[in-house]
Amino acid sequence: MIDFLLITVFGIIGVALIIKGADWLTDSIAHLARAFAVSHAAIGLILVSALLSLPEIVVAISSILKGYPLIGLGTVLGSVIINLGLIVGASAMISDLKISKITQIRDLSFMLAATFIVSLLVVAEGELTRIDGLILVLIFVPYVLNVYQQERYISKKESVKEARDAQEALILVGKTGITLREHRGFAYFLAGAIMMIIGSMLFTDTLINYSKMFGISEMVIGITLGALGPSIPNLAAALQATRRGLTDLAVTETIGSNIFTMLISVGILSIMTPISIEPKVQLITIPALIFITLAFIFISRSGKITKKGGFVLLGIYLISVIAELLA
Repeated sequence: MIDFLLITVFGIIGVALIIKGADWLTDSIAHLARAFAVSHAAIGLILVSALLSLPEIVVAISSILKGYPLIGLGTVLGSVIINLGLIVGASAMISDLKISKITQIRDLSFMLAATFIVSLLVVAEGELTRIDGLILVLIFVPYVLNVYQQERYISKKESVKEARDAQEALILVGKTGITLREHRGFAYFLAGAIMMIIGSMLFTDTLINYSKMFGISEMVIGITLGALGPSIPNLAAALQATRRGLTDLAVTETIGSNIFTMLISVGILSIMTPISIEPKVQLITIPALIFITLAFIFISRSGKITKKGGFVLLGIYLISVIAELLA
């Protein structure tokens, strides 16, 4: 009992450090993201996607370095499901979410393609090799080029809005209170990075110990608890944005983060070490990933996600978590 309490306390400290680290890290870069987005919208969008995906990447890499690659893979795949089900679903329960035409045409199609490519590699081969990882990273290049091409057709007014959204998204990461205090400077950047690294190490140790203590598979602990912890900063950002009337942020930044996670995060993990896939992943995780992605696209086809749609997405997420735990 004492061991369980100590492990849990360290896990909570780890999550708290990840949240505060993400807060300071993204705050210190927010003004740069806006500056980039004003002159180069593509750079701003990619930068935001990368930073929003950072917490789960750090946890996943920590898991691999400790010799538990399945926890790492579960964390990144689970974060994709959480982004669509929990984060977007919970945000839509507060207020209807808007989706721009360019997001529907460009980003949703790339997210769907990335989902199917990763799913195909997992199901067809039963493992992710270094070659697979390299392929995924290279596939991200056409997305970046496409975003850059779209920049030519964006008006100055739209560029300014994207710049403001990019800065707002980063400032809101990890914020749970009513008042927002922005932290700037290299000291906050460095402190945030250190806190995220230490927090990810503590949180990863908790995941490993829980897996051993309760006999839960590494993949399942990663998909459920492992993905949930690092997603808290993004959940806080999405809920704050929705409450403040920035209803498009919860969707736009989530989709960008998912594309980055599916291609870059999974790619990096596979390059670091080949990952053998458990049969349960092919039977439950991948179908859940595909189903929630297709459901998201269907629900958002009108350019808006209503409270009813949010309830459906949230329900799919909860059902997928229960299925993982019971299987």
